[in-house]
Amino acid sequence: MKLALATCFAFLPLSGCYHLQSMSVPIAHERYAPPEADKPDDKKPRRLMVLLPGMGDRASAFDKHGFIRSLQQSRPDFDVVTVESHFKYYQSTTIVERLHKDIILPAIASGYQEIYIGGISLGGLGALLYLREHPDEVSGIFVLAPYLGEKGEYQYLLDGSARNEKKITTDLWPWLSELPAAHKNKIHLAYGASDRFSEANDLLATYLPEDHIVKTPGKHLWTTWKLLWPELLCKRFSC
Repeated sequence: MKLALATCFAFLPLSGCYHLQSMSVPIAHERYAPPEADKPDDKKPRRLMVLLPGMGDRASAFDKHGFIRSLQQSRPDFDVVTVESHFKYYQSTTIVERLHKDIILPAIASGYQEIYIGGISLGGLGALLYLREHPDEVSGIFVLAPYLGEKGEYQYLLDGSARNEKKITTDLWPWLSELPAAHKNKIHLAYGASDRFSEANDLLATYLPEDHIVKTPGKHLWTTWKLLWPELLCKRFSC
């Protein structure tokens, strides 16, 4: 995976001192079990949702904005892990390694039968990168307004021109544009029509099953994502 420093600078006005955080090994994370009264019986499968925040957000933002409550109230057999996957893990190209070694493999070893990754913005990129490298370890991913690189990286797909290797930031598009069916069926995408990443998200949508996509009016904001989240879950699970 490649990620240009220019990408970081583009985000800094929104991130404050967030980018000064250090990397920890294992990566910092917090687990949320369903309320005691709502815990499923032993016959139900154990499922895990791993959540990756966007640039400028801490892992606790998912709890603050009701994402965890929304999931566990309707699907009480889910545990949730939120991950402090800040930009330095992407810049150092260690995000996939840390997720795999510190979160996913221990979850598999502990007996989870289904593991999903959800990510917003930069976290959506992280979810896609993980799926690309370890497609057999996760049952699916939910990406909300994912960052998919700068326009120069996917322009060749819009106009049929040659790919410009000098414009690469995430190196995702050769894979995204030729997704194997097994990978397509694991990706669920949601975003606002006025999101600053909507052009790239529109392009990604053309490679996914139609019933895996939720698009609604809205911008690159939590107010939009809070509306999209339960609807996106319904695309994968019964409501």
